[in-house]
Amino acid sequence: MTAGGNEDETIVSPQIEAHSERLATILDQYMSELESTGLPPDVERLAAEYPDLADELRSYADSLQVLHQMTTNLRPAAATRPDEVMTGGQRPKRLGDYEIIREVGRGGMGVVYEARQLSLNRQVALKVLPFAAMLDERQIARFRTEAQAAAQLHHPNIVPVHAVGQERGVHYFAMQFIAGQSLEHAIDDLRGYATPSDPTISHSHAAAVMKAAERERETAIDSAFSTRVSTHSRTYCHSVARLMLQAADALDHAHQLGVIHRDVKPSNLLLDRNGKLWITDFGLARIQSDSGVTISGDIVGTIRYMSPEQAAGNSAFVDCRTDVYALGATLYELLTLRPAHVGSGRQEILQQIESVEPVSPRSLNPAVPYDLETIALRALAKSRDERYPTAKSLADDLRRFLNGEPTEARRPTLTDRAAKWALRHRRSVALAATFLVVLTCVSATSALMIAQGERRTKEALAASEANRQRAEEHYQQARQVVDRFGTVANDLARLPGGEPLRRDLLNDTLEYYRQFIARANGDALLASDMAGAYNKAAVIAEALGERDDALQFCRQSLALFDQLIAAAPEDESLRARQANTYNSLGLLLAAIGESQEALDSYAKAVALQQAIADREPGADAPEQALAETYSNLGLLQGQLGEKPAARKSLSATIRLLGQLLEAKPNDVDLRHDLAIGFNNLSFVERGDDWSHSEASCRNAIALLDKLVAENDSRDAFRSDLALCQNNLGAILGHRKDWEQACVSYRKAIDLQRQLARKSGAVVLYRRDLAVFLNNLGQAQQELQDFSGAIESFAASEEIALQLAQDYPRELTFRSLAGAVLNNRAMAIESSGRAEESLPVYQTSIKHQQIAFDAAPQIAEYREFLSKHFFNYARALRAAGRLQDAADVTLRRRQLWPKDGEHLGKVASELAETATLLREMDAGGERTPDEPESLAAVETATVETLRQAAEQGNDLAALKNEAAFAFLHDHPIWVKLETPRQPLDGSP
Repeated sequence: MTAGGNEDETIVSPQIEAHSERLATILDQYMSELESTGLPPDVERLAAEYPDLADELRSYADSLQVLHQMTTNLRPAAATRPDEVMTGGQRPKRLGDYEIIREVGRGGMGVVYEARQLSLNRQVALKVLPFAAMLDERQIARFRTEAQAAAQLHHPNIVPVHAVGQERGVHYFAMQFIAGQSLEHAIDDLRGYATPSDPTISHSHAAAVMKAAERERETAIDSAFSTRVSTHSRTYCHSVARLMLQAADALDHAHQLGVIHRDVKPSNLLLDRNGKLWITDFGLARIQSDSGVTISGDIVGTIRYMSPEQAAGNSAFVDCRTDVYALGATLYELLTLRPAHVGSGRQEILQQIESVEPVSPRSLNPAVPYDLETIALRALAKSRDERYPTAKSLADDLRRFLNGEPTEARRPTLTDRAAKWALRHRRSVALAATFLVVLTCVSATSALMIAQGERRTKEALAASEANRQRAEEHYQQARQVVDRFGTVANDLARLPGGEPLRRDLLNDTLEYYRQFIARANGDALLASDMAGAYNKAAVIAEALGERDDALQFCRQSLALFDQLIAAAPEDESLRARQANTYNSLGLLLAAIGESQEALDSYAKAVALQQAIADREPGADAPEQALAETYSNLGLLQGQLGEKPAARKSLSATIRLLGQLLEAKPNDVDLRHDLAIGFNNLSFVERGDDWSHSEASCRNAIALLDKLVAENDSRDAFRSDLALCQNNLGAILGHRKDWEQACVSYRKAIDLQRQLARKSGAVVLYRRDLAVFLNNLGQAQQELQDFSGAIESFAASEEIALQLAQDYPRELTFRSLAGAVLNNRAMAIESSGRAEESLPVYQTSIKHQQIAFDAAPQIAEYREFLSKHFFNYARALRAAGRLQDAADVTLRRRQLWPKDGEHLGKVASELAETATLLREMDAGGERTPDEPESLAAVETATVETLRQAAEQGNDLAALKNEAAFAFLHDHPIWVKLETPRQPLDGSP
């Protein structure tokens, strides 16, 4: 059991008068002499020296001797050392009926010891008022309040108090001992940097106890959470919700009895070995029948978990909602592994609590379920009236979430968030402000229309068929407004600073569909709309990164369409909508690597759409939908290497769109779709027929050139044209036409810079610009234009590094930065400045290592890092730093412990380094450590060859490489070719 937490975050500020300060100073001197000599100083001498304090000195001296006798050898000698325990030879320490075993926690409100109650022979946690607090009546009053508050509470999740007492002036109370750890330590463990054991503890018994304590911590966390490494999983989030449900139930019990905790935080929430949660430390509790402990204006509690009313010192407004806020802050920290408010000091944190909204939990941990995030944010509302009114209502909502039922918590309306956003960006350009005002009005109006439409629908159904039709019109109008939110959200992405509001808009739209599905479930009249709502919800969930939810929505939509089609087989529109859903499901499955399921979904969509097109010849909608599905199918087939099938699918797309354009030659959307079709066909033609690939790409560019000229405001057209120009540059580069490749890359860059300047908030515009600049640099390097290449790489690097800094969780940006730095280093090296390239290579490796360490399962990061090591080692060899080159090559070897082919390449690289070392020796360039270095590199070469052979490399190609000439007659080859034979020649 623990007491307290980080004292620098806790504000408990008693007003100690001059009299008390003098007394404290003298008693400190008394305690220091007692601890250093083991003998108590002469109290009467002190009384004579300070006659005005004589009575108090005599009173406190006795208590100090008791504390000294009780704690000698129990607590650390220095404040920075952790708990120590008694060794077997030490004399047990006593406090009344309690034998002290060890100190387990310490804070401003008390010191907690593990102890044994002798009369009942039971283990207890003994909380003792610290010496400094004994001088302050308010501290003593709070200590008594804690004991009284906890003693009257009887709940399975509140640590019970066994006894309260005073021994020769030392105040204490005994509680049930909880073997486990606090949530504070659990969060540290989950973050991966829990405080290690103190290396100064050397006693064997002490070490055993510390190991046992560590086991208790591990047992507690494993019992509470399904796994210690899956904090980004739904299972972990459900475990967190179950813990917070226990805490909310316990707080509700306390509130029912008039006890407000006022210091709910992770260090005051304990986990036992079974993963059960316990609330402890009611040291700051307020019993509503006795508020005399707190003076108006006091700030009590721990800063990071304080409610806004606590932070402002408004004790009159502290009630059960204060504890709800603190529990919300704890829930937030468990879900994200970071505090709701982060600041460099107390004032900054207090200011954030009062005026800054916490970052969305889902942006820090995408695995947090939508409803659980909403619960946490409602508990953390700035206004007390917007929070859960009681801990019971919070517990009830957590129960609904865990049972899969709709929660009462609802996100703030888009209007509310738009207003907050406008306040934070009130100096934005007038155009942005105008757009937001219009958007806010549309949002508010649509919400009103939805509510009115639903109410009128119900009234009309009860009245007459004519009225029902009129109500249906209102309802459909409301639905159309909401359906347009997705389109408006895409426009918002291009508004500077509008990305947070775009996500809020998508979240609100998704919430509307969720609510509609919940209300429409079982209503036959709304079944068709419900099926469509599932599909629309899937599209929005995918845009928000909620792929699991998106897949579930798609499958629910398809199942409902099956039922509807069975009931109305003549309704062609149902089949068309089901086909669209199959297409959406295919896209989702392809994105997560479920290729065969994706192909099956596309095939079902094509079958349905083709049948509709055959029955409705000349109709635009079926053929356009069919063309879109063929396009998606062709791209997936191309990615899977099924080139003939891919060309067939994409050719079908182009044929269908061409037929549609014959009837509507000025339809810009059809022309755009056709351009994309040609670009996709160009992509799958690469490798097999580069001339056809170039022709298809130029067809796409010709179409997009005209679209951009005629539609200057359509950023999507300009973006696609830039992409096609970049693709043409890649095709020309493969055909070794580097001059024209540079021309295409520059066109792509010019277009992309226009987009980035116009819509700097659109991250993809900046990312693509970095990629295009990098590609130009590579083409310039092929032309030996090293200064131009270095300039292009530097421009790309600046963007990539800024993206990595702005979005640290997006590892693709970090990896991109590493790759571009590597390319700039190569250009510097190729220009003859190997030494100058070395620090750039080092920085490249640093960034790529970050991406790889965070996601080692992504093959691309491993490949890139391996190439960076290879290039860096080559540059080190060119700079004459051969031992450093060998060290870097050995780091590269660590990336491929199970890959015989890569290990063979590493062996070749080591052999080349050994050859250079030998040449230095022959040329008289030997350094004092060179023979040792040569031997080490040769040994590493042989060891790497052995590993390569064990991983399936037959070594036949390596044996004849010039670099291995020094091993040509070495028996290693025979022994490696029969790897089961011991390398030392033993039988």
